[in-house]
Amino acid sequence: MMQVLGERGSGTNVVRKLIETNTDLFRTEGLGWKHALPHMVAIPDTLLTLCVIRDARAWSLSMHDRPWHCDPALQSLDYARFIRSPWRGIVDRTSDFEEIHPEMQVQGCELQYDRHPLTGLPFADLFELRRVKLEGLLSMLNRGGHVALLRMESFLADPEGSLAWLAEQFGLAAPRSPLKTVRRRLGTRHSYSVSDHPATPKTLSDSDLAFLRSRLDLELEAQLGYDYGSD
Repeated sequence: MMQVLGERGSGTNVVRKLIETNTDLFRTEGLGWKHALPHMVAIPDTLLTLCVIRDARAWSLSMHDRPWHCDPALQSLDYARFIRSPWRGIVDRTSDFEEIHPEMQVQGCELQYDRHPLTGLPFADLFELRRVKLEGLLSMLNRGGHVALLRMESFLADPEGSLAWLAEQFGLAAPRSPLKTVRRRLGTRHSYSVSDHPATPKTLSDSDLAFLRSRLDLELEAQLGYDYGSD
């Protein structure tokens, strides 16, 4: 079995579809909501956990462009204000959360997966959410079982090589050849909760990039292969 974990906008769905379509692994959601901090009861030895990450610049632009499970008030903000505002997720699509018990009427309630797991407080901004959730995602490397850490950019730049590497590392059957590609991505199904969502910029301004650098754990990001320059 395999489950993909990673924050929204990190390429979790396209990576999952490529692996699911081209290998003999089959998908499970047994570890819980893939965009949350780890909260599983146990990890079986038959499971490969695939942790997907993405460059914070492209990721933050994607989060603004397609703000899944995001407070409508945030969806009305331009990118500069969006990344500097306290983060608030909501349960806007109950079908996306298998953990919701049928007795719980939570449509429109705050998404607790998007709060700090220890303090219960909202994240101060989008990049604090990234820092904490990235630490949680990397904790999978300490929990046992089979784990692969995948950079979205590297995986999509060479899906054939990436799938061959996975097969070699984890003793899987050789991936499909020729590779079956993914033609439709989940992002095409996104719809805004507001009518005034501002256009997302193509790149970060100097001030927005400086803010990003001030809020990230740059040492950890560098260990993962991401370099955001310096002031």
